Parts: sequence; structure tokens; C-alpha cells
Amino acid sequence: MLLSRLQAGKPTIAFVTGVSGSGKTELLDSCRSALKRAGTPVSSTPDDYPGSAIVIDDAHAQDAESLRRIAALATSPQATVIVASEPRFHDPALRELRRELGAAGSAFTLAPLSRADILARAGGTITPVVAEAIRVDSGGVRAAVNAALAAARTAADDSVEPDVPVREAISLWQQRRLRELDPATLDVLTIAGLHPAPDPDTIAETLGIAHDIACGALDRARGSGFLSATDTLLASVAPRLRVARGEHVVASIHRALVDVLLAHGVLREDTAITAAHAGITTPALAQLLSDAAATAPAARAVTLWTAALAAGADPDVANLPLADAAVRAGDLDTATTLVDTALADGSAAARRDAVRIASAVAARRGSYSRCAALYRWLGPEQAGADAPLGVLAFLGTGDRAGADEFTAAAASAPPTTENSRALLLSTGLVTSLTTSRAAAIGSVLRSASLSRPHDRAEPESATAIAALLSLHGGDLVGARSALGRSANAGAIREKLLLGWTVMLGGDLNGAADIVKSCAPQHFRDQVVARALTVAIARRRGDAGGLLNAWKDAAPVVAEMETDLFNLLPLGELWLAAVRLGEGARVTHLVDDADRLLAELGSPPVWATSWSWYGVQAAILSDDPAALVPYARMLGEAANDDPFAAALAGAGRAWLRVMQGSPDVIEVESAARKLDEAGLPWDAARLASEAALRVDDTHSATTLLQVARLVGGGSGGGVTAHAPTPDKPASAGQLSEREAEVARHLLLGHTYREIGAHLYISAKTVEHHVARIRRRIGAGSRSEMLSMLRAAGYGPAGPE
Repeated sequence: MLLSRLQAGKPTIAFVTGVSGSGKTELLDSCRSALKRAGTPVSSTPDDYPGSAIVIDDAHAQDAESLRRIAALATSPQATVIVASEPRFHDPALRELRRELGAAGSAFTLAPLSRADILARAGGTITPVVAEAIRVDSGGVRAAVNAALAAARTAADDSVEPDVPVREAISLWQQRRLRELDPATLDVLTIAGLHPAPDPDTIAETLGIAHDIACGALDRARGSGFLSATDTLLASVAPRLRVARGEHVVASIHRALVDVLLAHGVLREDTAITAAHAGITTPALAQLLSDAAATAPAARAVTLWTAALAAGADPDVANLPLADAAVRAGDLDTATTLVDTALADGSAAARRDAVRIASAVAARRGSYSRCAALYRWLGPEQAGADAPLGVLAFLGTGDRAGADEFTAAAASAPPTTENSRALLLSTGLVTSLTTSRAAAIGSVLRSASLSRPHDRAEPESATAIAALLSLHGGDLVGARSALGRSANAGAIREKLLLGWTVMLGGDLNGAADIVKSCAPQHFRDQVVARALTVAIARRRGDAGGLLNAWKDAAPVVAEMETDLFNLLPLGELWLAAVRLGEGARVTHLVDDADRLLAELGSPPVWATSWSWYGVQAAILSDDPAALVPYARMLGEAANDDPFAAALAGAGRAWLRVMQGSPDVIEVESAARKLDEAGLPWDAARLASEAALRVDDTHSATTLLQVARLVGGGSGGGVTAHAPTPDKPASAGQLSEREAEVARHLLLGHTYREIGAHLYISAKTVEHHVARIRRRIGAGSRSEMLSMLRAAGYGPAGPE
């Protein structure tokens, strides 16, 4: 628009602002050419050639009187005055000229070039990635961009990748430009490299110069093209600036800057971190970073503690808090390295903290045996206020005697909020061994209510324990409620337990979505994620999916150990292993679980759900003898625990179903109680499997209706495998007629269409399909089709 007005010979007033190298001179040259083509004389000073157009570059270098004369010329309605300048916020005469020219005409700023601008100027010689690299390194300054594009064109002619040449070209341009700047401007850039957006007062005090000189230096730094719009030094300029100013000068300025900012209490955390890693070591800087780290979220705390150590903090003071933060941030290796020193050589207090942190690492790595070993080494007296964590560790491994010893020590700790929180958690766990689930959960929930975000690293959270207690009792509402009040709701551990809750409630799709949203880093979380994936596949009746899920879980199974808090994942892995004929892979883990619970006195709160897994595994493997101890435990717990009573009733109903003589009334009652106990999928499977085993249509219809009612909320449908009395037969063991039916099924034919092909009734086809399912051990139609297809009965299979 500016050039078109000039070419038309129209009077034009304009003020152009741009940093050095932004293209001001290039624009003014174009303006002069346009004016000359229009026959208008051009002058670069107000006094030359009256009546000529005035085009002035670098107005920031003019004195105040010259700027006033330029402004006066612009008052004529026939005048053409075009002025370009670097930004000078602290120059009142230049600001006034810009205001007056803007009021009479226009005032605009030459913006940095965008990636799209750079691509357009390159004419297809570079990729968008290279264009972005040029934009970042150059800050979008035209002169630097032009140098980079020239290098890119040369590289293209020489068939060389442009990445390195363009960066070198920008670097050379920056070096040349820096050499042109005065020392005060370089010093301001140095300050901005550590402390973005410096103010004149800070600059003046840091450099020991007058305020007005600081203002001028700041203006020149802003006009240099090396600062972003937020007055942050371009990252690519920092190493060039160190060369131009000298390492010792840069270090001296940064040290003085930190002292000034600390003295005024305005040193920002990010500036402090940068200063520490730049080699500035002062007690005040280290203390500021340590204080900030003490209340920061985990990942931020790691950054701050690391910087505090770099700034000179005492390693004996900072190493363990850094290790604690590292655990909470997920960096277990760093935490382990730091705590090992304290375990070997630290003070009594340091050893206590080191054991706590090391046990938190061990728990996340799925090794409660190491947690217990750590606290056994420390002893109850040395554990002090952390004795409740020792109780947690010992109960996790089934060591009731060790837990009792630490329980006695836990009561003597001062009643601080932190100590009360830990004591409530251990009290709830001890209570879970002897009294009701509700009493145990109540204590654990009170512990959770005292938890705060960014609490210290511990083996397990009260929220997770409360959720596990609820899940072991089929209380899905309680589990959701506990997880909903988590102080660290975004933790993978809590998210996976929520997924488990959703899965037990029958929403298989929702549970699968939760698993997919998690990226478990720690072994404990990987165990839960793999087991949850297996559980979803089993409930969906997806034979192929179950096999794949088991293959993915196998490495985890090989490494895992049993503890009180992973019985649910272990139970699902156990059933999958038995279902796939891989039971030997988990036998040692199952034996450990049985031993652990026995050593704790077989507490119903924890043993009930495990016994239910045992009942199902025994039925799957057709081992009545293995079923007896688990059924007995459920029966013994049934009098005092409605959840155990529901499972015991379901176990009896399953036995009759597997024996081929289901009791319709018993099955219906057991299914409804399972549903009420928080196991709708198990309820639906019991009813639907029983429906396949009864002889009369009316009973089958009744049971199928029950299955639909109790499983109606299932996001994945009631299509998972239920326990069956026999090991699955090979799909190749079908009779000739069953094989014919199987092939038609895989072609997508209906029962009526199959009957027409085989000259039998649709009802007979239905009976054949039911027998096929029982023969091959498929828990659902989809699983049956998957197994038949795998056995070769599809269109490409055997004829």
C-alpha cells in the first residue's frame, strides 16, 4: 500500500519501525525508486531541496532538533515524509515523531518473518523443517534469513543437505553484527540471556551505570534483532555472545545480576536455575532453589534440587530430597543411586529417609520383598515415625510378626499430621486382617484425607489401598469414590485401578480406553496394565485377543513376585494361564499367594476374592480337589461377609452347571447376588452358561433373560469365557456334521440357511452349535468363530 501510493504520486506520511536487519533499508530503497519513477525528487534531510519527498533511514541516530524539523515538514498536506527507525522506547523525541507521523499518515512495524514467509522467499529450495530451523535461529530477521537462504541455494547447487550450511550462515551473520555493537549493548544482551525482559533499574545496578545510560543501552539491545518480542535473548546468539564479550565478562555480569536480583527478592526460579547451571555458586542462590524445591511438584522439584546442588547446596542436605522427588517423578534409577550412599554412610535420620525412598522404589518395581528387607535391616527403633511404612512392607509380604513389631513402634511417634496419616494407613491394614472390611477402609480413607499433593515418596498411597480394599470386596462404588478423592489423581497407579473398577463393572470398552490412555513406566503398573488387558480379552470372549494379551504379559509374569496388593492382577493372569494351558508359568506365584494369605491368617477381606479366582481356576482345569480349599474358605467367610456369601453361592451353582445339572433357581439367585456384589460380568456368564446346559426351552429362556438383565450395562457385552469343566478340545475334533455346520457358520449363514443346506431344522443347527461351543471350550459365539477360523474351517480351510 505504501509503495502504490508513492507510485501514484500521492502525498504520503509513514513511520516504519524495525530492528536491525529487518528490511527497513530495503523498503526505503524501494520507496526512493518508486518516487523517482513518479518524477518526485527525493531528499534524505529536511533542509535539502524544499518541496522534495523526505526519506530518512536510521532516525534513531538523529538528534532531537532534527526529529522536530522532520515532524514539522509532515504538517504540510502535500508533503511526503517516510522515516525508518529502530525501536527506541526511551527516546521521547523519537516517540513523539512516531506519534505525529502516525496521526498524519501511518506507523507500522516490520514483523519477523514467519516459517511461511521463509518458505516463500526460498522458492522451494528448502523443506518446512529447515525453514523452521532458520526462523528459530535467526529470530525471523530478514538479513539473517537472507544469509541462510543464500547458503541453502549454494548447498542445493552442490547437492549438500542445507541444515548445517544455513546454521553456519546465520552464525556468521550474528558474529559480524555483534562485533558492531557497543559494550553496553552487549552487556544488556548478556543480562537478557540470563534474566529475560530486564528493566533499566536492574541493568543500571548490575552494570554500575547511570539510569539514562541503561535506558539507552536497553533500547539499542532491543533494536539489535537479538531479542525476541518478550526481550529474551535468542538461544542461537548466546554462544556467539560469549565469544564476543568473553567468558569471564559474561560470568561476572551474571554473578552481579544474581546478587542484585537476590538483594531485591525478585530472582525468578527459572533465572535461578539457569544461573546455577551457568556456574554461579552462592549460598543465597542455593537456598532460594532449595526452598522452592521443597514445595514444588515432583518433576519441577527434581529440576530445582539439581540446580540447588549445582549452586552449592550441601549434598548431605539435598541428595535425599532430590531422590524423593525423582521417585515421584518416575526416575527410579537416579533415586536409587542417591539413596545407596545414604544407606551406607548416612546419619540415622538419613538412613530412615533413605529406607523410605528405597522402599518406594522397590514397591514401584514390584518387589515388596525388598521393601520388607529394607525395614527389617533398619529395625523398628530406627524407623521412628516411619514405622507404619514398615507395617505396610511386612504385611505386603505376609510377615505378620514383623508387622506386629513395627506396629508397636508406630504408636510412639509424635502425633503430627504426617505421622497420623501414616499411622491411620497402617492401622487400617492391620484392621483388615481381623475385623470388617468397612472398619479397615474407614481408617485408610481417613489417612487419604490427610494426604496432600506432592507428598513424599512412599511404597503405596492410602488412596490405592482404599481402592484395593473396596475392589476385593466387590464395592465398585467405594473404589470409585476412593480414587476420586486422590491427591494425585493423575497418577498411573490410580488410573489403572480405576480401569480395573470399570472392568469389574462390565464396561469393557471403557476399561480398554483407560488402559490405552496409560503409559506405565514402572513394573508394578505394567503388571496391572497387562493383567487388565488380559481380563478384558477374557471377558470379551476374544480367543485371539486373549492369546496376544497373554503373550504380552508373559515377560511380566516371569519377573513378578507375589504381594498382598497384587492379588487381583495375579488372579486374572492365573485364569488366563489356565485357560491357555500355561498354568505352570504361574504355579509358583499362586503358591506364594496361598502361603502369604495363610501366614496372615487367611483374612476374608483379602482372601475372599483370591478364593473366587481359585474356584474358577479349579473349574477351568477340571480339578475338584484344587477347588475344595478355596470353596471352604468362601463358605467359612460367608456368614460374616455378604460378598463372600455371594461368591460361595456362585461357586456351588457353577459346580452343578459344570456337572451338567444346573439348578435354575439356584443359578438365578446366585447370578443376582453376584450382580449385587459388584460382579455383573461374572453373574451374566453364570446365567448364560447355565442356559446352555438346561434341557427345557423355558428354563433356558429364563436364564438368558437373567443374563441380559445383570449384564445389560456391559460395554463389551456378555461375551467372555466362563469356567468350563473340561479342557478345551481342539477345533479339529469336531464330528463330520459339526464340521459342516462350522464351515457354514464361518460363511455367515443363519441357522435357517444352514438347515436348508444340510436338510435339517434350524433348531437342530442350534443344538449342533451349542455342542461345538462346549466341545472346543468357547465361552461365546465370537470366541467360537475365532477358534473355528483358526482351526481352518473358514472358506480357505479343509473341505
